[in-house]
Amino acid sequence: MDSLSSLASLTPEQFFGGVTKAGKALAAAEKKGNVPKTKNFDFSVQETCCVCQKNITPPLKVLRCSACRAPIYCGRECATKHWKYPPPQPPGSIPGPTHKELCPANKRHMERREYYDGVLKSFPWGRLESDATFSFDIARGRFGVFGGTGTGYWSHRGGPIPHSNRGVMESMLASSPYGATIMKAFAAFDHTDGADLLGARHLTDVQGWKLEPAFLPYLNFPSADKRPALVTSALNSWDEWYQWRKLPKESPAALLMSFPMTVYRLLVHCLEVTGPTEASADKRRALSVHLLGAEVELNYLPLFAELALLLPYHDIQLVVFGSGAETLVTAAKKKPSSLVAKSSLTTPVYDYTAPKECGASKIAIHIYGDSPSWSPSATTRPPDALVACNAGIFSYREWEPVVQEAHRRDIPFAVTEYAEQSAEHTSNNLGMLVARGGGRPRKVEEYTIETNPFHRPGQRPIPLYRLPNLVNGFTIVVVKTSSTPLTTMSELASSIADLD
Repeated sequence: MDSLSSLASLTPEQFFGGVTKAGKALAAAEKKGNVPKTKNFDFSVQETCCVCQKNITPPLKVLRCSACRAPIYCGRECATKHWKYPPPQPPGSIPGPTHKELCPANKRHMERREYYDGVLKSFPWGRLESDATFSFDIARGRFGVFGGTGTGYWSHRGGPIPHSNRGVMESMLASSPYGATIMKAFAAFDHTDGADLLGARHLTDVQGWKLEPAFLPYLNFPSADKRPALVTSALNSWDEWYQWRKLPKESPAALLMSFPMTVYRLLVHCLEVTGPTEASADKRRALSVHLLGAEVELNYLPLFAELALLLPYHDIQLVVFGSGAETLVTAAKKKPSSLVAKSSLTTPVYDYTAPKECGASKIAIHIYGDSPSWSPSATTRPPDALVACNAGIFSYREWEPVVQEAHRRDIPFAVTEYAEQSAEHTSNNLGMLVARGGGRPRKVEEYTIETNPFHRPGQRPIPLYRLPNLVNGFTIVVVKTSSTPLTTMSELASSIADLD
């Protein structure tokens, strides 16, 4: 891809600076009420054939399935091939389904686009591009918070691959010229997730958010009028959260707050392990949560203190696991005075106490760095819940023992996935994964999938398909303590058949 090759040749400063300039120019044009319909103001992605992986440029025209409107093709030959044969898979993978098999589900999934696009457009900065995607980069650029290390809570790796752990994609990237170009760009945009925690002090609200004061969801409130009310019922939408937090929808806070709000959703709604009225001043509630697979979350770890405001009269312990956590702890060994180096499973890397008017909840956040993977022996007692954002359970082999152990020990576990298609694949195959480890799976219908109201607003820029694909887009219940395990493989097969 020419655009990717160009990206690989840019320095991070050139890339971040160029996008910021474009984002601010767009904001200025919108303020004047006149956004030119030119390429300079079109931030859509280069559409790519989902079969042959070629860019679709003139004289080729984009073709889409007339039934589901989801996949993108460069011509009828690829469309016909996709209807009959599955697309290429990583070496050693099981062949996927054909488009003929997926088309009915795709059509159902595409019906959700109106809801997700509507959520995005409810924000003044929520702009759909000509290909119906959303540019997260441009959105940050318009607020001047698009950058790598040193951009506060917005710090990120950047470039074409935001993840340090690339899962099964690693083998695909290593076996093609396209992948080699991606890997070159990946190396150029190096960033340690959680780099600010390698300093001696935490960022203030202002230093972390880098936004004008009216847009900040403060944790340390400068005045009583900035403080939210005591929560007495669960929040279920971005509108409710913005109103509770006394923020205008012009604030881009949802772009980062999706992660702590998603954890809240998983705990309160999906797993029902606690809620805003589960405790009182006279009877506090201890809650232990393990956040697995953390990477970008490390860049804004203090934002998870939002849980202390949302769950009054709780004493929360949040332990963070993942390859990013291990990398950060390893880096901290060279910085003995850093926040991470001084922390442990008994000494939090960050703690927070909510105002008494909000319920005086406390949260202590710890980073587990002894291993990139979670195990039940990592802490002295099992957690009340396991959660993970954008898990990709069938994209990372590390999830298999976690899923099996959660079933074996009956530990509540819920995750999010980008796409409903991958969420359904996960739900339909979790039982097989559990059985492979000798465990007792639940019925397929108990691996519940729901749209997540606290998804990050905006369709991810996927050039191959138009299916809804969003950060924290869909929730999946992996284990819920009220579930009833199946006893035989025949019961599992029957459970799957009942859904067909």
